[in-house]
Amino acid sequence: MKRLILIAVLLLPIHIFSQSWLTREDTYWFAGTGVDLRNATIGGTVNDASYDGTFSIGYRNVGFSILAYYETFQAIEYESMGINPGFVLRPGKRLIPAGDISLSFIRRPWKTYPSLAFNARLEYHFDRFFVYLRGENRWRTDYDFYQISVYGGICIKFGFD
Repeated sequence: MKRLILIAVLLLPIHIFSQSWLTREDTYWFAGTGVDLRNATIGGTVNDASYDGTFSIGYRNVGFSILAYYETFQAIEYESMGINPGFVLRPGKRLIPAGDISLSFIRRPWKTYPSLAFNARLEYHFDRFFVYLRGENRWRTDYDFYQISVYGGICIKFGFD
């Protein structure tokens, strides 16, 4: 029995990385929305549970991805917008890890600040849409500290040949 479990554990990476291609289309546009999971459920360090949402539009070409986004969090009068160039691992598969850097601005009622963030995404793709979980490490220049957030959302794919 121990040998069977050991063989199954050793073969698990082969199964994960040998997923069949979802589609040969790995060049497409996408539009999506998401929420900060912590702020939506239990609240943050300075706020009760409330809506902190993102809207994005992007383009993906095999291993390259770029997206523009807008985030609004009215409970603390926070807005953020920026462009995220990044890379995609395993394009065309169902489970796709991706990473990007966010070159952005934070807009508060009293001032606008430049900002920088590093994102890691895990996407699960269906035929014409995908769901994602995104971890973000943002330098909050409005308060001068690093903040880690986790977002979940859905994106619709379009623009196939």
